[in-house]
Amino acid sequence: MVQNIMNKNIFSSWIIVSPILACLNLSICEEKHCCSSLLLESDEGVHTQHGDRLGFYAQLGYYGARPAYRQQGGHFFLFYHEDEQHWIDSHYFYGATLFSKLVNEMDGYCLDDHNNWSFYNGSVLTYSEMLTSKSSKIEDVCCQELKISSANSEVKTGNNSFYNLKSKDSLGDYKAIGMNNGPYIYQKKNHDKFLEYRDRYWLASSGVGRTSGHIHHPRGSVCPEHIEKEWQISDKNEDGQWVWKEDPELKITCVKQMNDMKPKLMSDTTSPVAQPYTQIDPVEQATTSSAGAVVFGCISMLLLSMMIAFFARRFYRAWGRGSHGKQLLFETMDIE
Repeated sequence: MVQNIMNKNIFSSWIIVSPILACLNLSICEEKHCCSSLLLESDEGVHTQHGDRLGFYAQLGYYGARPAYRQQGGHFFLFYHEDEQHWIDSHYFYGATLFSKLVNEMDGYCLDDHNNWSFYNGSVLTYSEMLTSKSSKIEDVCCQELKISSANSEVKTGNNSFYNLKSKDSLGDYKAIGMNNGPYIYQKKNHDKFLEYRDRYWLASSGVGRTSGHIHHPRGSVCPEHIEKEWQISDKNEDGQWVWKEDPELKITCVKQMNDMKPKLMSDTTSPVAQPYTQIDPVEQATTSSAGAVVFGCISMLLLSMMIAFFARRFYRAWGRGSHGKQLLFETMDIE
C-alpha cells in the first residue's frame, strides 16, 4: 500500500515537473542565438596600435563550432580557436593564427558572452578592460550624415589665412556611402572629397584609398563625430613642406534630419535614406513574439499537467476503493 502511494506521488510530480524542464531546456537553447553584428571597440591606446582591427563585424558562417565574423569593409576576421580555447583575430582567414594581435580569453559560444580581451603591446600580451565586443549595428551607433566645420576657417593673421584653400574646401556636409575598415566611409555632397578610416587614422582627401589629404586625426574612434579634439589640417611650414597643424576648433557633428523619427517604407523611395536614430528591426520583433509564444505555451502546458495530475489522483483513489467501469469514471469525474 505504501509503495502504491509513493508511485502515485512520483507519477503526479513527474507530470507537473516534466513540462517545466522542457520549457527550461527550450530557454537555454534560445540563449545560444548569437548576434550577427558586433562592434569591437576600445580606447585611444588600443586604437593607436591596432585601430585597423577594430570596428564593426558581421557574421560570416561558422568556424570551430561557433559563429565567425568578418570586418565590414575590411580585411580582418574574428573566430574561435579550438586548440587554445579562446577567440582571436586574423588578417588572413579563419584558423590562421600568425600575427594575431587581439585575444579574448574565454570559451563562450558567443563572442559577446564575456569580455576578457587582451592586445599585443609590442611582444607583450596586455589585458585591457576598455577593449570590448558587443552586439551593435553601425546605423545604431554612428551618424550617416556629418558636418565638418571650424571657427578658424575664416581666421586671418595679416595676409595669412589659418586655412589653406584645399583644407577649407574639405569642410562641409558628408554622407555615408559605404563601409571601409570597419567604420563608415563618407563623401562630401557634390564633391570629390572623402572621409575614411585608413590604417589607424581618419583622413579627408580627394580620393578613396589615398594616404595624403587635408584633414587628419592620428588615432580616432569608430565614429568620427565622437572625436572631440586633436583634429589636424594640412599646412606648409617655413621650409615649404607640408605638415599637420592642429585645429582646436575643428568639429565633426551629426546632421539631424527632419524625418529622423519617421521611418520610411522601402516603397517610399528608390534610394537609401539616412536615418541614424531610427530603426525597425523585424528580426528582433520576431524574437520578441517568439519569446511570448514560448511563455504562453509553457503556462498552458503547466496548467494542463496540473489538471491531468488532479484527475489522475482521483482515478487512483477510486480504483483503490474498488470502483470499476462506469462507477470508476463517475467517481474520477466527480459525477453523482
